[in-house]
Amino acid sequence: MGRKYNLWSFILSIICILLFFIVSLSGPIDYSIMGTHPLKLVLYITLTVFILGILGFSGIQDWKGLLRSITTVIITLGLSVFLAIVVFFGSLLS
Repeated sequence: MGRKYNLWSFILSIICILLFFIVSLSGPIDYSIMGTHPLKLVLYITLTVFILGILGFSGIQDWKGLLRSITTVIITLGLSVFLAIVVFFGSLLS
């Protein structure tokens, strides 16, 4: 089961990066449809993938799995810290 967490968390971390770029490069979005800011949604998804990446360490069987887990944790941790800063300072300015 840990091996599946490892692979899927890596794939989802790449998807989180793509979602971040899609949301940040898109024009103004009507937030009343979603109920919350899209960057907050990407932050929540990224934090969930970070937890899956931590759980993925249990399924490491070779060096490729270890590299995939470390990459996943670094990507999601960096993106979640960046998004938390952006959302926090963005809420202060509005």
